[in-house]
Amino acid sequence: MTASESPATDWSLPFLLGLIERGVRHVVVSPGSRSQALALAAYELSQHPEVSLSVHVSVDERTAGFFGLGLSIHTGQPAVLICTSGSAPAHYLPALLEAKHSGIPLIALTADRPPELQGVGANQTTVQPGMFGPAVHSVLQVNAPEGHESDQAEALERATEAARLAQHGEPGGRPGPVQVNVAFREPLSSPLLTQQIDDVLGVLRSASPAVMTPTNAAEGNTSIAPIRELTLEPQPGTIVIAGHRAGAEAEQLAIDLGAPLIAEVHSGAHFGPHLVVAYRELLDNPPQGVAIERVVCVGRPTLSRQVQALLARTDVEHVVWQRSEHEPANPSGTAQIADHISVTNPVTRDVARSWVGPWVHASRQLVEAQSVALDPPAPEVALLDSDDMAERSRFAKAEMDVVRRPLTRRQIALEVWQNTWPHDQLVLGSSRMIRECDMAVPGKNIPVWSSRGLSGIDGTIATARGIAMARAHSGDPATAGITRAVLGDLAFLHDAGSLLLDKGEAEDTRLQVIVVRDGGGSLFDLLEASRTAEAEAFNRVIFTPAEVNIEALAGAYGWNYVMAKNHGDLVEALANPAQHLVVDCLVPRREDH
Repeated sequence: MTASESPATDWSLPFLLGLIERGVRHVVVSPGSRSQALALAAYELSQHPEVSLSVHVSVDERTAGFFGLGLSIHTGQPAVLICTSGSAPAHYLPALLEAKHSGIPLIALTADRPPELQGVGANQTTVQPGMFGPAVHSVLQVNAPEGHESDQAEALERATEAARLAQHGEPGGRPGPVQVNVAFREPLSSPLLTQQIDDVLGVLRSASPAVMTPTNAAEGNTSIAPIRELTLEPQPGTIVIAGHRAGAEAEQLAIDLGAPLIAEVHSGAHFGPHLVVAYRELLDNPPQGVAIERVVCVGRPTLSRQVQALLARTDVEHVVWQRSEHEPANPSGTAQIADHISVTNPVTRDVARSWVGPWVHASRQLVEAQSVALDPPAPEVALLDSDDMAERSRFAKAEMDVVRRPLTRRQIALEVWQNTWPHDQLVLGSSRMIRECDMAVPGKNIPVWSSRGLSGIDGTIATARGIAMARAHSGDPATAGITRAVLGDLAFLHDAGSLLLDKGEAEDTRLQVIVVRDGGGSLFDLLEASRTAEAEAFNRVIFTPAEVNIEALAGAYGWNYVMAKNHGDLVEALANPAQHLVVDCLVPRREDH
């Protein structure tokens, strides 16, 4: 390879190209001095006609971490986060924790000071290797490149290792985050020539004919345990529960087993003829004459106490199909854990009906009853043709009553769900609204994401932006829909800095951020403290009221803004063609239901 004046640049180029060979397509850069060789090399590679790489820039590493998380969620390949030394990498920790517990591949590429600057009071210097603790699968420490001929081979080897660990590094073969900490000495960068890129591409192409293709096998990874296979027979009394990242296979498993399906709204399995929407009520009071004898859990459920209580029972057979998450849903401690479940002799629909029917029928009755209680009666369309002015006036009044009825959380959940389709993407913040959706929305096979690895409210906007950007860069016209993020006002304010868009996002993506504003953390009103603490104390330190001019905040970041005070306003907002829109939905803190 043609050498430059900076070993940092000479190492950064082959390392990044090695990651690209292993499937990396997105790099998220936060500005800094020590990381300049990595940032500049990433940019030059993104401009090269024979390299498939997109570079995104975020001034805030915390936003960058969740933006990278969103990119990785959609692509299934690790996004790379690049930052400078000191406190900068520490801001990645929340996103890395979510990636760890959700099984999302992610690579934190942290630039560092060389050994001679460690422990001597040098500026922007701390102990970076291991600073993320158990939040990452592995830490790869790279000594400062010296400009030796062996640096290129070493960089390529480290790239292969980093990609493999992110994609398959967790025992059991599960993806997750990895830290690559590389020290650099001055000069921290030098001009990067096209010939240098071509030289490394030549090395890669001569080494393997499958250049620029993702790694699909976990070759050489001795930490991966054998896949645990389990075969089940259909039997009455079985229920399938689909939690975080369960996927459509959970719905098919319920069909094959002839079992009712309890699928959390973000599970990827919230659809199909076996779906039980009103599962909370039915787990509290099962249909008459039925008893649960076996629970098959796919993924990790997190949204209801009823499911957690069921999974904690030791008198029920418990099977877990563990997905990407590294911790199986096994509160009882008695579960059989499997990496894959198959069904022998799948039941016919007629055989399944006797067990599934009571659950599905009872659920539909409960959902319909709730709908009647919450929604005003629809106006009688026939009145429009009446010759009686009073009857036509009565129709007009009834129509306006529907349009102008005040918003509730349940109505927002149903309206957003109704207006979201398979070419769209729905991102649900981990607060009250995901529970409203989970309790009410009917079955529909649409893409839904929620960060339920640790169920934090942080990074929701940044994650949605990352998903939207990855979809825009996928090149598939079928994914060119709207990405909608639905979150509470505290989650919105927690991540308000992520409204700052990178170059190209305004043209490439379409994103709606739907803020359900009730003045604070109304989810906490469901806690026992709301009934035992003094109102002033509870409001101050638990509910945490927040009054912010959301319109001004949206405008400062260049977003369009609409306020939705009633049902008609929300319907109009969801149809708004603006590329980036904040929809401010006003709801009361406490509602009747």
